[in-house]
Amino acid sequence: MKLYHYVIMFVIVAITIIVTIDIKTNNLKAVIDNINQIDNNLDTAIDDAVTKLAEVDGNNNIIINKEAAINSFFLSLYTTFGVISDKDSQTKFNQYIPVVAITMEDGFYILYSDEYKDSNGYSCITKRWSEKIPYFYEDDDFIYGFTLGDIVTLYDKNNLLSGEDTQRLYRCDYHEIQTGYEFSAFRLTKPNSILLNDELFQEVRKNTIIQCIEDNMAYYTSRHNRIAKQFGITYNFSLPAIKNEEWAPFLDEVSMYVVFQGYPYGHQRGETYNRIASAGAKVSKKQAYYLEQKSWYLVYHRERCPELQGGGTLFMDEPLYDIQSCCKRGAYACPLCNQNNGANAPDYTP
Repeated sequence: MKLYHYVIMFVIVAITIIVTIDIKTNNLKAVIDNINQIDNNLDTAIDDAVTKLAEVDGNNNIIINKEAAINSFFLSLYTTFGVISDKDSQTKFNQYIPVVAITMEDGFYILYSDEYKDSNGYSCITKRWSEKIPYFYEDDDFIYGFTLGDIVTLYDKNNLLSGEDTQRLYRCDYHEIQTGYEFSAFRLTKPNSILLNDELFQEVRKNTIIQCIEDNMAYYTSRHNRIAKQFGITYNFSLPAIKNEEWAPFLDEVSMYVVFQGYPYGHQRGETYNRIASAGAKVSKKQAYYLEQKSWYLVYHRERCPELQGGGTLFMDEPLYDIQSCCKRGAYACPLCNQNNGANAPDYTP
C-alpha cells in the first residue's frame, strides 16, 4: 500500500475513536445531568415538605402535621417528574420511595408501603404510618425514653432515685437529677451514671436516636422488596449507609428523612438512583414575655429571667409573644433581661 492509503486508514480510525469518545462523553454528561436534576427535585420536595411539617399555634405550642408534609412532598415530586396527572405512573413512582421517617420530640413515625386485601379479596398497595416509635434505651438501672432535647422519661428499675418503692416513673430535665436535693443519695451511690455526665448523656442520647431510626428504616426498606416486585421493579432495596455527620444537623429538631432508591436515570442496565435525603423543620417557639406587677407599674420579663423566677407577682398567667403587646399594656422593660428592648420604669414613687 502507498503512503496515502495509510493516511486514509489512520484518519478513518481516528474519526471512529473520536466519535466513540464523543458519544460516551455526551452519554456521561446526560447521566450526570439526570442525577443532578433528580437531586434538585428531591431536595425541593423535602424542603417543601418540612415547611408544612411544624408550626407554632396561638398558645406557642409546636404542632406537627405529618399528613400535610407528606402530601406536599409527593405533590412536589409528581410535578417535577412530570406525573402530576398520571395516577398509574404515580402509583409506580411511589415504589421508588420505600420509607419516609418523620422525627418528633419524643419519637418518630415511619411511612411505608403495605399490602392488604379489599372487600373483594383483591390485593391492594397503600402507604401507612407506623405507630410512634420511642427513642428507647436501657441499662442496668433505668429504661430511658429520650427526646430531641434534655427532657427524659425514666423507669427506675431498682428504686435508685427515691430509695423507696413509691415512685418508679419520672419525666424531667436530666439536669434536675444533677442538682435536685431529693436525688442527692442517687448521686452518691451512682456517680458514674450517664444522668450525671452531660457529655456522656448527650452521646448516648444521640446514638440512641440514630440507632432507633436506622434500625426501623432498614427493616421497612428491606420489607419493601416484596411489594416493589409486583410493579416489575427488580432493584434490591436496602437502607443506604448514613454517616454520623449526616445525622448531626437534625438530632435536635423535628426532621424528615426520605429513602429514594431504584429509580432508573440512564440507558444502561443497573443505572439507578440511590440516596437518603433529610431536612430539618427549623421551627422554634416565639420568645415568651411575662408581666410582673410592681408597686405602681408593670414590668415585662423574658421567660427565664432570674428576677421573674425569684418570686415576683405575675400580673397575668398567660405569656405575651412580642414587646409591642407588652407596651400596649403599659409595661416597662426589665433592666436585667431586656436592657436594650424598651424603656425602663422611671425613678418615681407616687
